Amino acid sequence: MKISEMLKKFLVSALTLMFGLLNSSCDIKVGALGYPQEIFVLADSLLWNEVGMEITEVFETPVYTPVSEPSFSVRWIPLEELNDYKDRMNVFLIGVAGEDNPTTNYLKSILPAEIQAGVENDQNFHFFSDNVFAYGQINLFLYARDRNTFIERFNQYQDDAFSEFNKRYYRRLSEDMFKTGEQEDLERLILEKYGWEIRIQHDYFIATQDINAKYIWLRRMDPDRWISIWEGEGIAADLTLDAIIGAREKVLGKYYEGDRVDRDETYLMNVQFNGRPASKIVGIWQNDSLLVGGPFRTYAFHDSLTAKIYYIDIAVMAPSKQKKPYLDQLEVMANTFGTASIE
Repeated sequence: MKISEMLKKFLVSALTLMFGLLNSSCDIKVGALGYPQEIFVLADSLLWNEVGMEITEVFETPVYTPVSEPSFSVRWIPLEELNDYKDRMNVFLIGVAGEDNPTTNYLKSILPAEIQAGVENDQNFHFFSDNVFAYGQINLFLYARDRNTFIERFNQYQDDAFSEFNKRYYRRLSEDMFKTGEQEDLERLILEKYGWEIRIQHDYFIATQDINAKYIWLRRMDPDRWISIWEGEGIAADLTLDAIIGAREKVLGKYYEGDRVDRDETYLMNVQFNGRPASKIVGIWQNDSLLVGGPFRTYAFHDSLTAKIYYIDIAVMAPSKQKKPYLDQLEVMANTFGTASIE
């Protein structure tokens, strides 16, 4: 079977699962609670003992800030504790159809027959069905006909599962961030003065701006995090690691009080930014005089209509705190950026 055909089957299965589960549930749902980075995994203890480490390694992929932080925090829960965690923001359910245990029996009781038939035929393995127990919840099912197939399919589809979960995580985060307190007046001011569109969460303020230089620095405290945007002359060939670092240090050196990039901890990625090719630098900034530092990300893309390069730089300084949650919020804001020429 071609991969595209398999993906279509997975999509159909996911939709079937979603409607089947939501329509069959008689519980009164509440809004999901807890931390958006926590993942609770319902699994039989024997299955979890065999596959739990691999699942945890995938979803706890480290992010360096510069200390190692997990992308997400994974915790196993047995079936008898499910009711205690039904209202959490991320609940995964995993199982093996060919095993006789309470968890498998529970999954069989909630999964539609067509999904189970697909599992038996090895056509279904991973599928999402959000809001199963609570609104705003992300649910991933990993379900195979036997344990060997489970391990094989997880090794095959783990990147797809993580990528799709990450998309849903950021989509939900964006909805939560802008649900209340979005600074529409500040957004209009930036559009009028700079010609840029960007959504701004509550409590950010203009720390520095230079309209003539086409530069603005938006900042929020407690902990300190910020987003800087500027534009400059250039061509697409300038989107190299050294060129972007050079542009960052030239422009931001005037405003960031001596911050510099730790080049040994910095690398370049080719990404899609709002549907267009872009370069993204992931790295660590340091300030030797102030003895502080933290993670940063810089997006850069070339606009052929204006012959300019646009830079969107985000950074965090949060000593003794986990920084990824704040980076994630900044990622959401950064990815709302646009200009009149690229809309």
